[in-house]
Amino acid sequence: DHRDLHSFPTRRSSDLWLRVGFIVLALVLMAALVLLPLLVVLVEALAQGWQAYVAAIDEPDTRSAIALTLTVAAIAVPLNAVFGLATAWAVTKFEFRGKRLLLALIDLPFAISPVVAGLVLVLLFGAHGWLGAWLQAHDIQILFATPGIVLATLFVTFPFVARELIPLMASQGRDEEEAAASLGAGGLRLFWRVTLPNIDRKSTRLNSSHL
Repeated sequence: DHRDLHSFPTRRSSDLWLRVGFIVLALVLMAALVLLPLLVVLVEALAQGWQAYVAAIDEPDTRSAIALTLTVAAIAVPLNAVFGLATAWAVTKFEFRGKRLLLALIDLPFAISPVVAGLVLVLLFGAHGWLGAWLQAHDIQILFATPGIVLATLFVTFPFVARELIPLMASQGRDEEEAAASLGAGGLRLFWRVTLPNIDRKSTRLNSSHL
């Protein structure tokens, strides 16, 4: 027993050094994988001085790229919010056939390469794709245009929204929704008056606890 008491500070200090070592290793890896490439980009972008950087931003191609990025973000973010909320609500509040298939489809973008996702878009909407002839006949362009970029962005980012909301809504339980339904609340009213405010309160509480 005395030996254990004397060895406890040594074990505690060794565990502390082990944790510090892992933290330092993680920081070094993050710096090598994230910070170093960003630093290289900044150095290369500012290699010719601020004047060249400002002149490049004023070019029509640069302004067009910035406008396209903002347009895609303005479309993708609200759609992700709507579809993410609807998917998380369906998964956590209801039992239905195909629920496991829906969860598998949500996780699908995590499992496949973005190259494969791009190939699927080409096979669907390309000139020789499944819908290519119909799109050309109606003068609709999906690939190499804003709709194609929005679809690719939604495919990549939607799982992050859904997977963030599913555990949040699952932690709320169904008691309040069932009580509101028993009092005669319809589906939309139940969602707007009970489910959505609970999500806001829960996320605010989690953010404050993290801070």
